[in-house]
Amino acid sequence: MKQFKGVFLAILSSSTFGMIPFFALPVIREGVGIDSILFYRFAISALVVGLYLLLVKSDFRITIRELITLFLLGVFYALTSLCLTASYLYIPSSVATTIHFLYPVLVTAIMILFFKSRVSLPIILAAVMAIAGVYLLSGGESGGMINMKGLVFVLTTVFTYAVYIVGVNKSCIQKMDGLKMTFYVLFSSALIFAGNLLVKGNGLEPIPSYSAGVNLFLLALIPTLISDLTLILAIKQVGSTVAAILGCMEPLTALFLGICFLNETLNGEQLIGAFVILSAVFVVISENRINSNLVKRLIPAFLFNRSK
Repeated sequence: MKQFKGVFLAILSSSTFGMIPFFALPVIREGVGIDSILFYRFAISALVVGLYLLLVKSDFRITIRELITLFLLGVFYALTSLCLTASYLYIPSSVATTIHFLYPVLVTAIMILFFKSRVSLPIILAAVMAIAGVYLLSGGESGGMINMKGLVFVLTTVFTYAVYIVGVNKSCIQKMDGLKMTFYVLFSSALIFAGNLLVKGNGLEPIPSYSAGVNLFLLALIPTLISDLTLILAIKQVGSTVAAILGCMEPLTALFLGICFLNETLNGEQLIGAFVILSAVFVVISENRINSNLVKRLIPAFLFNRSK
């Protein structure tokens, strides 16, 4: 049951994270800059979870070591969002997305090299399938020469997100309450983006309309607060490697919402990519031996009856 819960939380995390364009694009169209959107996204989410923790009279006290660790994790989480967004200005989003999803490979390598983690062959296969699926889902074509600045930005996200995922699992805060950890990570990220606004001297742009405010609130709530909380809880349940691989559901969700609400289309290559991603998820579920009756009805039997 613990494995099933962890996999479910990981899928929920990556699926909700894939909703970012659905809420962010309408705000961008109303003229709000990316830097301001990123600040609103993390500041509102930190405020919401902070108010909830106050309401339930949670203990906010942490040690200096935990504070430093949480702030550093917030920095890595914020840098991932900032650098991935910046990379879109220089290279095609399909290329950036594909390169960004190399992070499960780095997570796996870190766990093996530094923490002597044993990773089975099916899990490694699932990681390769996930990357291949994202590549196909993103369009596969590079669209021209790769800009070195954009490449540096997106490669940075591979490192920062991998370190964040491993840090949640292997640092001194690994046993901290999930909501409490989420609050400090989101609050630290909000501080980073506030500093980003100050350094650039642009100032915080006002929210232009009621609809923009609603979208910003939902952006902070669903693909930020819920996504990060479920990721943290998933890492605690199934570990860094499995949680990272299941992150491949993010672009699948983004594509689905784009087709349903943003008039985007699905070609044959993307359809194959979606199938490969779902197959990778099924391999992970099978390897974790989740024998729930519901999952058994959804997944072909041969994935569970694989010879060892």
